[in-house]
Amino acid sequence: MDTNVWLDVTLNRAGFTDASAFLTGCAARNDELWIAWHTISNVDYIHARAKLTTSQREQHLRDMLLQARISATDETDVMRALSLGLPDFEDALQVAAALRCKADVIVTNNTKHFINSPIPTLSVSEFLVKFP
Repeated sequence: MDTNVWLDVTLNRAGFTDASAFLTGCAARNDELWIAWHTISNVDYIHARAKLTTSQREQHLRDMLLQARISATDETDVMRALSLGLPDFEDALQVAAALRCKADVIVTNNTKHFINSPIPTLSVSEFLVKFP
């Protein structure tokens, strides 16, 4: 699961209500969700910029960790990310983490950034259609 999916839910972003349905559906089916290690710091940073309190930010991180596992990565994964040729290095790190945990698909609301991904990507709405 890409960082933007979690942020769509926690920041109540307009036009992305499917993200809540995605998380609810995954929890109901006991799907195994994975996030990249750096997603934790990215979420906290963006929540801080959105002026969430420390308590709110910590609770969101706890909630995220109740729903998703963290893909353990190391320097070989960073090198792999550098070799992927994706236009956004943060997204390349997401792919490297997904490769490490042997993910079947990357769910993101930014599929255009994952054009060269060796793992298939689906938007949240595409995922909801394919896995109702």
